[in-house]
Amino acid sequence: MRILVAEMRSRGAPLGTPCAEPAVRALEADLRVPLPPDYRAFLLEAGGASSRGIWRGLWKIDEIASLNKNLPVFQWFGGLIGFGNEGFSVYAFDYRRGPLPSVVMLGLSSSDWDDVTQEARTFEEWVRGSL
Repeated sequence: MRILVAEMRSRGAPLGTPCAEPAVRALEADLRVPLPPDYRAFLLEAGGASSRGIWRGLWKIDEIASLNKNLPVFQWFGGLIGFGNEGFSVYAFDYRRGPLPSVVMLGLSSSDWDDVTQEARTFEEWVRGSL
Protein backbone atom coordinates (compact mmCIF):
# COMPACT_ATOMS: atom_id res chain seq x y z
CA MET A 1 0.00 0.00 0.00
CA ARG A 2 2.91 2.34 0.66
CA ILE A 3 3.84 2.30 -3.06
CA LEU A 4 0.24 2.92 -4.11
CA VAL A 5 -0.09 5.85 -1.70
CA ALA A 6 3.19 7.30 -3.01
CA GLU A 7 1.85 7.00 -6.56
CA MET A 8 -1.40 8.70 -5.54
CA ARG A 9 0.54 11.56 -3.94
CA SER A 10 2.74 11.93 -7.05
CA ARG A 11 -0.42 12.37 -9.11
CA GLY A 12 -1.67 15.12 -6.82
CA ALA A 13 -4.21 13.18 -4.75
CA PRO A 14 -5.02 15.26 -1.65
CA LEU A 15 -4.33 12.54 0.89
CA GLY A 16 -4.39 13.00 4.63
CA THR A 17 -1.78 12.12 7.20
CA PRO A 18 -1.25 8.56 8.48
CA CYS A 19 -3.67 7.31 11.14
CA ALA A 20 -2.68 5.50 14.29
CA GLU A 21 -3.78 1.89 14.75
CA PRO A 22 -6.05 2.80 17.71
CA ALA A 23 -8.00 5.22 15.47
CA VAL A 24 -8.58 2.49 12.89
CA ARG A 25 -9.65 0.01 15.59
CA ALA A 26 -12.02 2.64 17.02
CA LEU A 27 -13.58 3.14 13.57
CA GLU A 28 -14.06 -0.62 13.18
CA ALA A 29 -15.69 -0.79 16.61
CA ASP A 30 -17.95 2.16 15.78
CA LEU A 31 -18.99 0.59 12.46
CA ARG A 32 -19.16 -2.91 14.03
CA VAL A 33 -17.26 -4.45 11.14
CA PRO A 34 -13.61 -5.20 10.36
CA LEU A 35 -12.34 -3.05 7.51
CA PRO A 36 -10.83 -4.74 4.45
CA PRO A 37 -7.07 -5.27 4.93
CA ASP A 38 -6.09 -3.07 1.97
CA TYR A 39 -8.33 -0.22 3.16
CA ARG A 40 -6.95 -0.54 6.72
CA ALA A 41 -3.44 -0.27 5.27
CA PHE A 42 -4.52 2.80 3.28
CA LEU A 43 -5.88 4.51 6.40
CA LEU A 44 -2.71 3.71 8.34
CA GLU A 45 -0.62 5.12 5.49
CA ALA A 46 -2.76 8.06 4.31
CA GLY A 47 -5.53 8.57 6.87
CA GLY A 48 -8.27 8.78 4.29
CA ALA A 49 -8.28 11.79 2.03
CA SER A 50 -9.52 15.30 1.73
CA SER A 51 -12.07 15.93 -0.95
CA ARG A 52 -11.06 17.55 -4.21
CA GLY A 53 -14.07 19.73 -3.72
CA ILE A 54 -17.49 19.39 -2.22
CA TRP A 55 -18.56 17.04 -4.99
CA ARG A 56 -15.83 14.38 -4.84
CA GLY A 57 -13.45 12.59 -2.51
CA LEU A 58 -12.46 9.78 -0.21
CA TRP A 59 -13.71 10.46 3.29
CA LYS A 60 -11.33 11.24 6.14
CA ILE A 61 -11.20 8.67 8.91
CA ASP A 62 -12.97 11.02 11.32
CA GLU A 63 -15.90 11.45 8.88
CA ILE A 64 -16.57 7.82 7.97
CA ALA A 65 -18.64 6.65 10.95
CA SER A 66 -20.72 9.82 11.08
CA LEU A 67 -21.52 9.79 7.36
CA ASN A 68 -22.45 6.11 7.49
CA LYS A 69 -24.80 6.75 10.41
CA ASN A 70 -26.35 9.93 9.04
CA LEU A 71 -26.73 9.43 5.29
CA PRO A 72 -30.12 7.76 4.72
CA VAL A 73 -28.79 5.62 1.87
CA PHE A 74 -26.76 3.54 4.34
CA GLN A 75 -29.82 3.02 6.54
CA TRP A 76 -31.75 1.75 3.51
CA PHE A 77 -29.00 -0.56 2.26
CA GLY A 78 -27.81 -2.73 5.12
CA GLY A 79 -24.43 -4.34 4.62
CA LEU A 80 -22.87 -1.35 2.85
CA ILE A 81 -20.20 0.83 4.48
CA GLY A 82 -19.46 4.06 2.62
CA PHE A 83 -15.96 5.48 2.23
CA GLY A 84 -16.25 8.18 -0.45
CA ASN A 85 -18.41 10.01 -2.93
CA GLU A 86 -18.45 11.49 -6.40
CA GLY A 87 -21.27 13.92 -7.07
CA PHE A 88 -24.51 12.29 -6.03
CA SER A 89 -22.97 8.81 -5.98
CA VAL A 90 -21.29 7.11 -3.05
CA TYR A 91 -18.63 4.41 -2.97
CA ALA A 92 -19.05 1.68 -0.40
CA PHE A 93 -17.82 -1.69 0.75
CA ASP A 94 -20.44 -4.40 0.19
CA TYR A 95 -20.35 -6.86 3.09
CA ARG A 96 -23.45 -8.82 2.02
CA ARG A 97 -21.36 -11.74 0.73
CA GLY A 98 -18.83 -11.99 3.53
CA PRO A 99 -15.98 -10.36 5.42
CA LEU A 100 -13.92 -9.41 2.33
CA PRO A 101 -16.19 -6.87 0.66
CA SER A 102 -16.17 -5.67 -2.91
CA VAL A 103 -16.36 -1.97 -3.81
CA VAL A 104 -19.73 -0.80 -5.07
CA MET A 105 -21.28 2.47 -6.20
CA LEU A 106 -24.83 3.70 -5.75
CA GLY A 107 -26.71 6.96 -5.90
CA LEU A 108 -27.53 8.93 -2.78
CA SER A 109 -31.20 8.71 -3.74
CA SER A 110 -31.11 5.01 -4.69
CA SER A 111 -33.93 2.90 -3.34
CA ASP A 112 -33.43 -0.46 -5.06
CA TRP A 113 -30.62 -3.01 -4.85
CA ASP A 114 -30.53 -3.01 -8.66
CA ASP A 115 -29.00 0.48 -8.37
CA VAL A 116 -25.92 -0.96 -6.59
CA THR A 117 -23.14 -1.68 -9.09
CA GLN A 118 -19.86 -3.43 -8.40
CA GLU A 119 -16.83 -1.27 -9.23
CA ALA A 120 -13.98 -3.58 -8.14
CA ARG A 121 -13.25 -6.71 -6.12
CA THR A 122 -11.00 -4.83 -3.67
CA PHE A 123 -10.22 -1.30 -2.55
CA GLU A 124 -6.72 -1.50 -4.02
CA GLU A 125 -8.10 -2.66 -7.38
CA TRP A 126 -10.59 0.22 -7.30
CA VAL A 127 -7.88 2.81 -6.53
CA ARG A 128 -5.58 1.46 -9.25
CA GLY A 129 -8.46 1.66 -11.73
CA SER A 130 -9.07 5.27 -10.71
CA LEU A 131 -5.49 6.50 -11.23
